[in-house]
Amino acid sequence: MSRIVDFMPTGRRIVEEILGVQPGEQATLLTDGDRPASITEALASCLRYAGAEVTVITMSPRDHGGIDPPPPVGGALRASQVVLLQTSFATFHTRTIRETLARGARVCEFWGVTEDLMVRGGITEDPGWLEKTSRRVAERMTEAKEARLTTPEGTDLHIDLTGRNAVPLAGTARTPGSFASLPAGEAAMAPLEGKTEGKIVKPYLVEHREIGRPREMLEIVIREGRAIQVTGGVEAQRLLALLEESGPAARNFAEFALGTNRRCRVDVGIREAKKAWGTAHVALGDNRSLGGTVESPLHIDFILLRPTVWLDGREVVRDGKLLAGEA
Repeated sequence: MSRIVDFMPTGRRIVEEILGVQPGEQATLLTDGDRPASITEALASCLRYAGAEVTVITMSPRDHGGIDPPPPVGGALRASQVVLLQTSFATFHTRTIRETLARGARVCEFWGVTEDLMVRGGITEDPGWLEKTSRRVAERMTEAKEARLTTPEGTDLHIDLTGRNAVPLAGTARTPGSFASLPAGEAAMAPLEGKTEGKIVKPYLVEHREIGRPREMLEIVIREGRAIQVTGGVEAQRLLALLEESGPAARNFAEFALGTNRRCRVDVGIREAKKAWGTAHVALGDNRSLGGTVESPLHIDFILLRPTVWLDGREVVRDGKLLAGEA
C-alpha cells in the first residue's frame, strides 16, 4: 500500500493538472498484462478521487508501437471524454487514437512507465521550463526545410522537412481533442514522404520487445524516404521480418525528433531515452498522427545517442549537446 501511496503525487498531477478531469466525466484507463498493477491502481484511484466515472480495461500486451487496440477497446476509448494510456508500447500512432481525439477526447499516453519512473527521472522535470524549451526547439524545426543527422556509429541522414510542422510533446491535454505524453520532453515531426536519404547505423535502442538494445550491427538504408535494406545480425533479421509482416507502408521514414528533458535517463529504457536532453530518434511506419500521409500498423522508434544535427546548415545539436534549447 505504501508503494501505491508513493505514486499518488504523479497520478494526481496527471489527472488534475495534465488532463483537468472534472466530476462526472467518462474516463477510460487502458493498460495491458505487462504493466505494473500498482500504477494502474494509483491512476484509477486518482481518477475516482477527481469524480470521474472510471473504466479500466486490460488488453493483451503488444510487441511494438502502432498496433491498434482490439475493436471492443476502441469502442470504449472513442466513447470517453478522458483517456489514459498505460500500455507497454505507444498507442498514439494508431487509427483508434486518431478517431478518439477527433471525437473530442483528452488523451494522455503513459506507455512503458515503470514504478521507478513514477517517482524519479523525467517525470520530475520542471513542466513550465520543459514546455517552453520544447516549443522553442519545435519552432526551429518547423522553420527549417532540411535536417542532417549524424552519429559516431555512422548514422547519416538527410531529411526533408519542407512544409511540415513540429509538435512539442510537453504540454497539457485540457481541451477537447488534445494529447499529452509523459514523461514529456520532445519536439517531433513527420518528414516529407519520399525524400529522406541516408542510413541508420546501430541505434542505441529500438522500440520493439524482441530487439531492444541491439548487440550486433544493425544498418538500415533509406532511399527516397523508404527503408530499402536492413543488414546485420539477429536483430536486423527480426526487424526485416517485422517490416515484411507489416506491409509496404511500414518502410516509410516516419519521424524525426529531438529530446528536450534534462532529467530523463538514457540508461533506464526507451521511455526515458527518447525524451532525454540531446538525444534524437527517428521512426519507420505510420506518420499520420504527426501530420503525415502514411498509415501503417507499425510505428517503431530508433533512439540515437550523441547525435549531431543541422537545420538548414545551422548546428542545433552537437555530439549530444542540444544547442537549440539554450537561452
